[in-house]
Amino acid sequence: MSYDNEFYVTGAKVGKPAPKFEMEAVLPDGTGMDRFGSVNLDQLLEQKKWVVLYFYPLDFTFVCPTEIQKFDQLNKQFEEKNATLVAASTDSVFSHLAWQSVGDLGKLHHIHASDNNHDVAEAYGILDEEKGVAWRGTFIISPEGILKAAYVNHGEGGRNVDEVLRTLEVFQNEVEGKMVPCGWTPGSDFIENE
Repeated sequence: MSYDNEFYVTGAKVGKPAPKFEMEAVLPDGTGMDRFGSVNLDQLLEQKKWVVLYFYPLDFTFVCPTEIQKFDQLNKQFEEKNATLVAASTDSVFSHLAWQSVGDLGKLHHIHASDNNHDVAEAYGILDEEKGVAWRGTFIISPEGILKAAYVNHGEGGRNVDEVLRTLEVFQNEVEGKMVPCGWTPGSDFIENE
């Protein structure tokens, strides 16, 4: 029996250095076009930050704002965990700003990046080349630049942002040497290493 499978090569491999990126972005501070800037993974890692990079397909859609707004609601909790949230899509920064300013998204308190040239989505293995959009990919990167977790959703099903925050805490405890059991929640016991 023979199979005609498609194979994808990506630089994003869990347990390995995360693909580097620099993207134009709408930053949380300022007003109007004064909010335009950039986000650079190396600079965040130099600050010893954890990075939660999450992609969504398109601006001015229906499921995407529910996820982005939930990430924004939990932004303070991510910041308390020394993590920087970076939302990204293949839309331009002009589209992002318009969606925040005149659309239903509202002003975000975290970075809203543009992968308009598709380089980052391709490097992370989530680019739909036919449509020119990224799938719902979520990537947790340690301050050492190691990709600790990668989740990709295909289609219109939204992700669980509370689970992303919990997963961040799992890996933060894991890098501290704690043994984190299945189903662990903050405040639960760790496995004792005897």
